Amino acid sequence: KIGLRAGYQNSMFTRDGSQVAGTDPYSSFYVGIFKEKKLIPLLSFGIGLEYMQAGTNYSNTNNKLVINYLDLPLYLKLKLGPVFVLGGAGVNFKVGETQDINGISTKPNPASNGVDVPAFLGAGFKLFFFTIEGRYNWGLIDINDGIHNQYFQIGAAVSF
Repeated sequence: KIGLRAGYQNSMFTRDGSQVAGTDPYSSFYVGIFKEKKLIPLLSFGIGLEYMQAGTNYSNTNNKLVINYLDLPLYLKLKLGPVFVLGGAGVNFKVGETQDINGISTKPNPASNGVDVPAFLGAGFKLFFFTIEGRYNWGLIDINDGIHNQYFQIGAAVSF
C-alpha cells in the first residue's frame, strides 16, 4: 500500500522538556508519501518521505526561526478495525534554515544541527482509502545549544 499525506503542524523549541523562554509555537504544514506493508493481520510496518518545517516565533515580535527538513519516518502501526495507533522514529535532514528579524531574512548564526532524530506516537482513523491521523514528535538530538524540536501534526492521507 502506498499513499500521500499532508496536514497542519505546530512546532516549538524546548530545552530540558520545557518551551524555550521568549518563544511561541510556529504553525506550518507537512506533506509527503508513504508505503506500508502488512507484517501480520493487525500489524504493519511503514516508511515515508516528507517535507516539513519546524521553528519558533519570538514572543511579542514578528521575528521567527524556521528550519526546513526532509524527514524519513519509520513506524509500526497496530490496527483494530478502522482505528489505529502507531509509533516510530525518523531522521530529519535539514535542507534550509532562515531567521526573519524585522522583516529581513538571514541565515542564523550559529546554524542549527543538520540532522534531527524524532520519536513519535500517534493515532488515527481509516475509512476505505481515506485516513485522518495525529502524531506527536519529540526531537532526540540537540539541534543548537541544548534546544530540541517538538511538534504536533494532524492531517489526512489517501492510500492506493
